[in-house]
Amino acid sequence: MPDNMQGTHAPGSLDTAALRGKLTTRMWWAGIRNTLIYALMAFAVPPLGAAANRAGMSWIFIIGGPMILIGIFGLLATLKTIPLAVLLTRTCRRTLTQYSFDTFCPQITRVDGADATKGRPKSMTLTLHTDQGEESPLMRMNPVPRRGPWRNPWPEGIENGVYIAGDLPFGAVGYVPSSGTFFLMQPDDWDATEHARNQAAPDRVTRAQAADLARRIL
Repeated sequence: MPDNMQGTHAPGSLDTAALRGKLTTRMWWAGIRNTLIYALMAFAVPPLGAAANRAGMSWIFIIGGPMILIGIFGLLATLKTIPLAVLLTRTCRRTLTQYSFDTFCPQITRVDGADATKGRPKSMTLTLHTDQGEESPLMRMNPVPRRGPWRNPWPEGIENGVYIAGDLPFGAVGYVPSSGTFFLMQPDDWDATEHARNQAAPDRVTRAQAADLARRIL
C-alpha cells in the first residue's frame, strides 16, 4: 500500500467539509449528553429520593442509591476524558482540513479486541487492505467519539470497508460509510515507521504537521 494512501480511490466522492462539521457536532453532543445524564443522576436523584421517602416510599433508595453512584463516577469519568476528547477532535478537524476522503479500503483486518463485547480492549489495532491486495502497517485506532462501555468498542460496519483521509506513516481519519462513524488512527509501532516519515517528501511532512499528525497522539 502506498505510504500516502493514494492507491485505491473511492467509488464515489465524499463531502469532507460536511463530514468535518458532522464529526465536531457529534463530539460536542456526546460530551454534553453524557455530562447532563450523569449530572442529573448524581444531583437530581437525591432530592427526588428524599421527597419520595417522605411520602412513604422508603424503598426508593434501593433504586436511587446505585443511580447516584453511577452518576458520580460517570460524571468524574466524563470530565476526566474531556482533554483527550478535545485533542482528538482538534486533530481530526485539522486532518480533514488537509486531506480528503478520496481513498476507500474495502477490507480491514481487526487485530486486538476484534471480538470484544464485554469490557474494553487496552488498544484496538487493524490493518487496511486495497483491492490489489496491498496491506497497510498495523494501525492503532480510537473511535471519535468513544463508544459507551456497554457497547462493542469497534465502529459498526467497519468490516465492510472504510474511507481514509490522511497519510498512513503519520496517521489518518477513517470514516465508516455504513454506520457514519469516525475514528483516528496512527501506526501502532510509531518508532518502526519513523524511517518512512523521514523519507517522506517535504510537502508531505509539511502537510502532516499542519494536520497535527507529525507527533504520536494515540
